[in-house]
This record gives sequence, C-alpha cells and structure tokens, in this order.
Amino acid sequence: MEKVSIDSLKEFEGNPRKGNVNALVESLTVNGQYRPIVVQASTKKILAGNHLWKAAKQLGWKDILVTYVDVDDDRAKKIVAADNRLADMGSYDENALLKLLEDITLEGTGYVQADVDDLLALIEEQTEPQWQTAPQNSTQENVQHRPTLAERAEHYAERTIRLLMCEYPNEQYIWVVERLSEERAKFGIDNNADMIIKIIEEYTGKEAPK
Repeated sequence: MEKVSIDSLKEFEGNPRKGNVNALVESLTVNGQYRPIVVQASTKKILAGNHLWKAAKQLGWKDILVTYVDVDDDRAKKIVAADNRLADMGSYDENALLKLLEDITLEGTGYVQADVDDLLALIEEQTEPQWQTAPQNSTQENVQHRPTLAERAEHYAERTIRLLMCEYPNEQYIWVVERLSEERAKFGIDNNADMIIKIIEEYTGKEAPK
C-alpha cells in the first residue's frame, strides 16, 4: 500500500459502475480512507475505487492510498468486472444489519433513517407467525399469535412512524398508483398513506387510530 499523488492516477474508461460520489464524500469526511484503491501498475488506471477517487478529488485531497497490481489489460478488465459483480452477488442477514445500524449513528455509512425503517418493515413481513396451543376447553386446535397494539407499541416505543411496503409487477403498480390518485382527488387527500387509511375505513366501517 502506497500514498501517491491523486493526480497521477487515471479513471478506468468505460467503468460500468455508477457510484454515489456524494455518499462517498460523506464517508471519507467521517471515516477517512479505510482501504486503498486498486490501480493497474503499468497504466495507473483505477480498477477498483474510481468513485472513491472522485470523492477524494472533490474534497481537495492531494494524496490517496493505493495498491498496485501488475496485470495486463485483459486481466485488468476482468478485475473491474469482478469487483463490481461480486459485490452485487452478496446478500445481507437483515437482522444482523439492523442491529449494526441501531448501534451506530448513520452519518458516513450511506444509510439514512428511511433505510432503517424499510429494513424494519421487511423483517416484519418475513417474520414467521408464532403459533400457540389453544386452551383445553377451546374448540380451536391452534391459533396464530399476532402481537397486540400494546405489544407492538412496547417493542417499538421509540418509533412513531412505520412503513408499509407493497410489491407489485410494473403494470399493477401503475394501476394502483393511478387509482389511488383518482381516489385522492375525490376526497381531497394529498398523500397515498392517508388515502389507504380512508379506503380501509370505508370498507370496514371502522375508524383508524389517530
């Protein structure tokens, strides 16, 4: 690993990755450079870390940490492809990720609070229902246990807003959005969340909690 002049390096032409330079600027500001970028020794082209290099330049850095690899052009292209693709092929343990994010401040991580809320909603949807044996005198063999509002309030005491995630194929998504828009216009409601509550109230005849 070496520290070199940032202007001595070249962006890899045709890099397929579209990175978020602003997020990387924030990460460098908060965390510093915690790993080197990878550079082809013969050409000084960046094989891994093009957007990190751009972020560092945006911050006015004069030097940056690099690791040189001595490879030909064909191998260099493979490294670029592998670096991008192999990162995409990974997945997350959502519960472990949530615990990690809840233990830290989000600044400099690339995550925002909305991401944490989305993760909570995803975990709730994926949680297996808990079954409990009915009382002996009951005619039911098993009943599904669903947390009461009090239990949910206790578990998420610090969270006042939750997200409901719905996935649709493209054509259904467009249809749902268009219908919600039409209904909002009828009732003078300015957002889909309140419109969904209105629809449920109309259908069930029950008023939603305030």
